[in-house]
Amino acid sequence: MLALIALRNLARNRRRTLLSVLIVSVGTVAILLTTGFIRYSFDGLRDAVIHGGLGHLEVTAAPDKATGIAAPDRSSSPPILNDWQDARATIESRPDVLAAGAVIEFSGVATNGERSTSFVGLAVEPDRERRMGMTTKLRRGTDLPTDDSVSREDRVLLGVGLARALSAEPGDTIAVMTVTSDGSLNAVDMLVDGVFTTGFQELDGHILKTRVGTAQRLIGTDRVTSLIVSLASDDATIRAQKDLGRAFATRSEPISVVTWETRAPFYGQVRGLYSGIFAFLGVIVAVLVALSTSNTMIMSVLERVREFGTLLAVGTSRTQLARLLILEALWLALFGGITGSAVGMALVTLINFLKVEMPPPPSAVDPMVLALAVTPSDFLWISVFMTTILLVAAFPPILRVFRLHIVDALGHV
Repeated sequence: MLALIALRNLARNRRRTLLSVLIVSVGTVAILLTTGFIRYSFDGLRDAVIHGGLGHLEVTAAPDKATGIAAPDRSSSPPILNDWQDARATIESRPDVLAAGAVIEFSGVATNGERSTSFVGLAVEPDRERRMGMTTKLRRGTDLPTDDSVSREDRVLLGVGLARALSAEPGDTIAVMTVTSDGSLNAVDMLVDGVFTTGFQELDGHILKTRVGTAQRLIGTDRVTSLIVSLASDDATIRAQKDLGRAFATRSEPISVVTWETRAPFYGQVRGLYSGIFAFLGVIVAVLVALSTSNTMIMSVLERVREFGTLLAVGTSRTQLARLLILEALWLALFGGITGSAVGMALVTLINFLKVEMPPPPSAVDPMVLALAVTPSDFLWISVFMTTILLVAAFPPILRVFRLHIVDALGHV
């Protein structure tokens, strides 16, 4: 009965009620769009890191356990992981592992006979990269062949900036020189298959990519730097890390199993930055909605002082009046939440359909597509959040009701 009375009270002043519903709706839309943008950014960055080359886990020799850092810091050291085929067999025996690809990180000098420049090299197994869902962003040419028997020639992909520095195009041949595992120099002629981008301008100016077999012949070793592990599900990362750690605990050569988040600390930094921005915007929205709706409800109470005095005089308790005001706030939250969710979902659909491109982030190459990712749980927690704000906004008018004196209320003009 009180809920029905509260609904009728809201209908008595439709303009004020409409304004309150509009405020709640705008707040709901603002939080929903912000949540969608941040979730899309987090998911996109996570997928770019994992499928861009880091994988879910890295298995390498234990000396790197203390650092857990990525390729460029180890490119000047020879590969140190022994018996990596046996380790890979152990890894790929797990049902949640898609594949484990060998990686060699090295550095040296590349030349086309006229121009020379330093590089950071990454040797991979193309067939396993494809099984792991890792893609190479080619700008020109073709990707590395998956089978060494396709050609006896050693193949290489050049970063966009490195190709420009060497004036190299697909089909050209360059010489790649590096220090071997025993400290001597070695050079190999490589056929340029394609030009690619990592997405970052600075790295594109120094990186080249070849096959593990080619890098092993160049460096003179049968070892690799690490094994990159790709899992069927992101949620299995920590569990797989612990399981593999126990599986390798008995090996004579200590093994380190490192997660992608450890190897990409910038992901946590970006996540912390965006979370702080989101919390700041959420506080602003909460304050604006609370103040606006509280002011509207206080105005409603002031217009109904004699009505409340009459109700108190005939035996209605102050608690019942407080419950009435709370129910009015809940009705506003319900109507505003439904309206805001509907408008927000329509805007999310429209924005995703338009595929608006934004300028590339600092140091990045490709433009960023403006897209939003929302889940059903977002509507639930945003509704709970807005309802809580409305309940908080109901406290000032409830406090005024508790301070009413019946005689003064009945004589109020």
